[in-house]
Amino acid sequence: NIDEHFCIDCYNKLQNHLAESARSFVGIREFEMAARWMIKGLEAMGMNIDIGNFGGTPKRVGRAYYEIFAGCENTEGQVQNILETAFPCEGDAGMIVEGPITTFSMCPHHLLPVEYQIFVAYIPKENQGVLGLSKLARLAEVYSKRPVLQEQLGKDIVAALASLDVDGAGCFIRGKHMCMRMRGIKKPESSTTTCALYGSFKEDT
Repeated sequence: NIDEHFCIDCYNKLQNHLAESARSFVGIREFEMAARWMIKGLEAMGMNIDIGNFGGTPKRVGRAYYEIFAGCENTEGQVQNILETAFPCEGDAGMIVEGPITTFSMCPHHLLPVEYQIFVAYIPKENQGVLGLSKLARLAEVYSKRPVLQEQLGKDIVAALASLDVDGAGCFIRGKHMCMRMRGIKKPESSTTTCALYGSFKEDT
């Protein structure tokens, strides 16, 4: 009986690890299947598939895409873990700005890469705790690791900060979208700028 070999804490940790591994396997398996079909598509277009280069590609794609889309798994739980710890700060902390934070994502329309430069800012209320600076970068990172519109990305980051009951929050993003740069309109020099605002950032210029 497994209960005879583990204490309760270790047993629970094992179950959590097994559940996490199972979720990972399912995600990776589906990405592997998609990669196999993409290779078949290349072959159908006339490409000679060199097994030396493509033999392990589905497994590599599965692992890579699972990492790229890590923000899709329990997104709000990841965000809650980031926001749950604050440092005390007496008086008025003023405006706190972190950036540029470089993140990478995929556009939901073509599943092509996007490179973001993100600035995150907020104004805590007087005597309110402040987040560690790395938490702002982690917040941007988690929300970026999903196929998400740039406009929605900024809104999600600001909404997370607003949930802390801050005076104001803002997110400025400049994105370089490969769906604009390498296909369609083919404008490699273009970038997209968006700005999401909340509270005093929006109401008091």
